[in-house]
Amino acid sequence: MEHSSKETYEMRALVKGNVQGVGFRAMTRYYAQDLGITGTVCNLPDGRVEIHAHGSKKHLEELMQRLKEDAFPGKIEEASIQYHPIEKPHQDFRIIH
Repeated sequence: MEHSSKETYEMRALVKGNVQGVGFRAMTRYYAQDLGITGTVCNLPDGRVEIHAHGSKKHLEELMQRLKEDAFPGKIEEASIQYHPIEKPHQDFRIIH
């Protein structure tokens, strides 16, 4: 299915690996802001990180690609990604503590 570059989506990603205590959330926010993506990122009690991000499909895919390639010293071992229509828009990209 072809997506317009102007269509925006909500991506929910659950990321597993060495992603807590290594600056992964800050890096996620940095890349998201660079790509014009809004949303949130937070640590989960089970060691995963949850990302809710709003943007074009192209930018959301690029965010995940950057994180997979450049998350050092963190490392993504597995990512579960789902795309949905945006239900509640975000104004910026925030780290939830």
